[in-house]
Amino acid sequence: MTSIYLITDFGTEDYYVGAMKGVIRTLCPKVDLVDISHGVRKFNIKHGAFVLWQAHRWIEKGSIVLGVVDPGVGTARDPIIVKAGPLTFVGPDNGLFWPVVQEMGEYEVFKIDIRGTGLAERRTGTFDGRDVFAPVSAMLACGKSPDDLGFRKRSMEVLDLWRVEEGDGYLKGEVLNVDGFGNVITNVRWGKVSAEEIEVITPHSWARAVRSTHYGGKGLLMIRGSTNLLELSLARGSAADFLGVDVGDGIEFRWR
Repeated sequence: MTSIYLITDFGTEDYYVGAMKGVIRTLCPKVDLVDISHGVRKFNIKHGAFVLWQAHRWIEKGSIVLGVVDPGVGTARDPIIVKAGPLTFVGPDNGLFWPVVQEMGEYEVFKIDIRGTGLAERRTGTFDGRDVFAPVSAMLACGKSPDDLGFRKRSMEVLDLWRVEEGDGYLKGEVLNVDGFGNVITNVRWGKVSAEEIEVITPHSWARAVRSTHYGGKGLLMIRGSTNLLELSLARGSAADFLGVDVGDGIEFRWR
């Protein structure tokens, strides 16, 4: 049976995630449901796209990814199905899936046919996760094809996570994530900086970081993160609090 992996910005305080899972189980009872995260920053499509990009290599082949980070719910943005590599994605066409799809190469995208799928009568316009994306994911898991559920589109919304300014002795990038330990994950690929010590400049701070192969060093550490990105860490503390940074902040590295 196909698995459905879920990623949202819904959190766990409300009924939203449970409602989506209930819809899926009702339509496709034997499907396996796996949570990627429901802690994406509210309304932050770029953060959701990055969290999904981090996780996608470990999603089992043939699975469906149901992604709902959708500040434009009810607007003209398209509800889509995307087939790329060994995965199928269901959610809003707002850039959420683009970084993963781009990495996979060739893809096919379909606009979900709300009327043809029989979902128009039950759609509230304020909860497409429950009313559109969950049932479509369940239909796919139980044997429907994207052609059964939508119309082919030529393209999808693009979102660039990897814009970095590079010069002689410096890089300017962005904070893509602050994890639950306060580690600062940037969009700078590991290996772009070969220095043993760097200056870290943010909108609110300046600090020095030293290269480390693990989290047990002293002071601010420059580490190769688990997804091969430059990460800043503070042993038994929060590098994000130390630097005063959050998701979306610019960050600069300088060395001699």
